[in-house]
Amino acid sequence: MSRKYNISYFYKTSYFHINIFLIILLAAILRFYNLPENFVFAGDEELQAILAQSIVNNFHIIWIGVNAAHLGFYLGPYWTYFTSLWLYLSDGDPLITGFISASIGVITTTVIVLVGSLVFSRWVAISAGLLYATLPLMVFYDQRYWNPSPIPLLTLLMFLSLYRLKQNPKMAILFSLSFGMVFHTHLSLFPILFVALFWIIKEKIKLSRKIIFFSMCSFILMLAPLIAFDYFHKGSNITTPLRFRAITSDEVNKIKPLFHFQALFQTLGRVWYLKPPSLNSDEVIAQCAPSSRTDTKKELVMYSERFNPPFLLSLLGATVLLLFLINRQTFQKNSHFLLGLFLATIMVSFLLFPGPSFEYYLLGTFPLLLFLPGIFLGYFRKFKFVIVSAVIMLSVLGIFSVLTNMADFGLTNKMILIEQVIAQTGSEPFELKQTGICHTYEGWRYLFALQGRTPERADSDEGMGWLYEEEITKAPARYTVIMSESRVPVWFDTANATIISSGGFTAYIFKNY
Repeated sequence: MSRKYNISYFYKTSYFHINIFLIILLAAILRFYNLPENFVFAGDEELQAILAQSIVNNFHIIWIGVNAAHLGFYLGPYWTYFTSLWLYLSDGDPLITGFISASIGVITTTVIVLVGSLVFSRWVAISAGLLYATLPLMVFYDQRYWNPSPIPLLTLLMFLSLYRLKQNPKMAILFSLSFGMVFHTHLSLFPILFVALFWIIKEKIKLSRKIIFFSMCSFILMLAPLIAFDYFHKGSNITTPLRFRAITSDEVNKIKPLFHFQALFQTLGRVWYLKPPSLNSDEVIAQCAPSSRTDTKKELVMYSERFNPPFLLSLLGATVLLLFLINRQTFQKNSHFLLGLFLATIMVSFLLFPGPSFEYYLLGTFPLLLFLPGIFLGYFRKFKFVIVSAVIMLSVLGIFSVLTNMADFGLTNKMILIEQVIAQTGSEPFELKQTGICHTYEGWRYLFALQGRTPERADSDEGMGWLYEEEITKAPARYTVIMSESRVPVWFDTANATIISSGGFTAYIFKNY
């Protein structure tokens, strides 16, 4: 009897491990597949790259990273330091960061399986891991390197550390480190602090002085650069809440829960399905989302190919969420209750956040939502076949969407176009401009400089010129180069222009003298 049990256990364990290996392998294949063509390098990526490259070119200590949205709060510099390491190794080529972000996605897939297994069950681990590995929205965001890239991973680490805190107090250190990294990546996870405080009180968790000391030291280590920055800048960051009223007085930045709910409702459909063939750049760049701003131009609605899910798909996604949040069993099991707290807190914070309703503010909910199908296998046993079939079907459709992705606006097409422009302009001085609706800011200046052809000036200098003031000149430019989004009509006369196209971009070259 004992031998039969051991053999049965061995086969079950081996079957589970084989499935996990295949899921992780699939996650890697989909994220690295065609990556140079798919890699998105837009305005946010350019700013991060320029900041990091400034450290590589002339090493110096920086105390802050990029600005957090429109709040006047600066993130910490650790992500910038992390980026500078990879740009140093690649001589500034941003493609290496695409491989790093894809690798973070594979690690996140592994962690979601680990969390599913430790906190819920093997069924939850397999279904959530398979969905995260294959759903196109997960893959496309994991192929983009920017400061919010680690948010899904940080969410999972904070969730796991809080859940196991009572059994293993050392998890407080992991939570402190993970929460501290929020200040270097994206503030959408800041409200999890209130979940942590509530959970400690609810579970009556008592931590030793030693654990509290090391947790505080870990958190201070994460915040040290920001503390130094505030010390020398009269509390610029820490006084952000005092400016909240002034920030929200602007029409664009007012708190509009109904407007944000529309974006949330769309995302609850997009998480599970994107119609193939996809255009990954339009799916993940915020400027391509008509629902993200109240002042969206009509042209964006016309030209953006971002998938707007049918009402029924979003309704189904919202129903899945509500069935979990209001289910009696959710309140009876600690792991399920904590999951509900995480989801509700991030989503309510999103609804109350002032200003644009960018989808990536919800990145923290993505891995958490994927636990729900596996959990429903326990809630609704009669529908086990339907749930398993749905998971498999969504994964198959997701794989198809990823493999048929159109890379019109990816890095490869940009570099091809830049090489053609350089061949046309030679070594003559030129000024660089960019235009478009969805793909207006596409990192062109950094990419031209990477090829050894730094423009005399560029229209992106207005926002980023302070980082390379010595490179901006007023010298006459032999050529004016305008990089444009091909699908959008241009506003200028092109009669005297040399026109070159690659993928979704067109370059207009004007000779000035």
